[in-house]
Amino acid sequence: MSHPPSECDLQPAGLQVILEEPFRVFFPLGIVACLPGVWPWVAFRMGWTDSFSGIGHGLLQIQGFEMAFAVGFLMTVLPRFLETRPTRLWELVIGWLLCTAGVVALAAGSLRLGEGLFLALAVHMSIFGLRRLHGRGDDPPPFFAFLPIGFISAISGAALILWPIPGYPRLGENLVEQGMLLAFVLGIGSHLGPRLLYGNRTDPETTTPAAHRRLLVLAGVGLLLLASFPLEVGVHGTVGRVLRAAIVSGYLFGVLRVYQSPIRPLIQPHLLRLSLWSLCAGLWLAVLLPGYSLAALHLTFISGFGLMTIVIGTRVVTGHCDAEALWDDNRLIAAAPAGLILLSLPVRLAANVAPQFYFECLAAAGALWLAGVVLWGVLFIPRLGPAHITPD
Repeated sequence: MSHPPSECDLQPAGLQVILEEPFRVFFPLGIVACLPGVWPWVAFRMGWTDSFSGIGHGLLQIQGFEMAFAVGFLMTVLPRFLETRPTRLWELVIGWLLCTAGVVALAAGSLRLGEGLFLALAVHMSIFGLRRLHGRGDDPPPFFAFLPIGFISAISGAALILWPIPGYPRLGENLVEQGMLLAFVLGIGSHLGPRLLYGNRTDPETTTPAAHRRLLVLAGVGLLLLASFPLEVGVHGTVGRVLRAAIVSGYLFGVLRVYQSPIRPLIQPHLLRLSLWSLCAGLWLAVLLPGYSLAALHLTFISGFGLMTIVIGTRVVTGHCDAEALWDDNRLIAAAPAGLILLSLPVRLAANVAPQFYFECLAAAGALWLAGVVLWGVLFIPRLGPAHITPD
């Protein structure tokens, strides 16, 4: 018996591919979005501009570069995990426009408009997730408990940047720049980490009582992670930072076991493991040496979030866009973008220990970062067209 065609079946073939894999339009946006966050350091040192502003630097990197990759990934995997309908065209267009407009606003120096647009994007993605959850064909895996924590961090953080609470300095920025991504790392890392590092492709239990109990436990862990931020800025800084570092490192080492070496002798899984270690190292450095908190943040951001995003982005493209050989053949060119980003870390840290060369270090680190990101774009953006599909 024939069945009526679904909405997805009625779409043109190329559009159908993009709706099933929205990362194809969000990853290029992420590459472009990170440029205005780093380029001003290079331009100022080269004498091409007379001044610079670092106010939007961190927010541009997180709300542009990182968020575009996160949105593209989540719009791709959430419908698959929950066995429900793929992204609708209007959902993709609204998400892409909000992300793009937010980056443009921040790059133009309009902080309030940029945060308002980011707040709208976080709400839009939360509704996207709730719609998929409501129409699910399967329960979410336990580690999905961290994803709502990430969106709560994004929404509350953006709101607090717009309407700060007296006595809680930088709470909004910390929730956006750290809380959101840490929650996403624990959630997405629970899926990708075992697969990329240790070849574990077993699908997690989702419908058993044990799976439901684990989901509740992980939701509690996520709430503790969220609580560490107001605790840090409003009660006791060290206690909040220790709680956050303990939760993240305890989960990555105790649950994901990132102390184990990857089973395959490939460059990219080792870089992914290094990014997870760097994440923990940056959080603990902020505890042990609070005077170097800015250096600790860059350790967390550059060789943690940044390196991780590039490696995972590489795996998504090579796995979905018929470029598996770039990953499996251990080609150095595919790892070169991550290598350049990693090289930018010691140069950026040198700015904190050699302040007489502060702007030189910022410019050099920015140039290395930009070289890595642009090279990634040159290598992989041409493969994101809907004609490039990995055979089933």
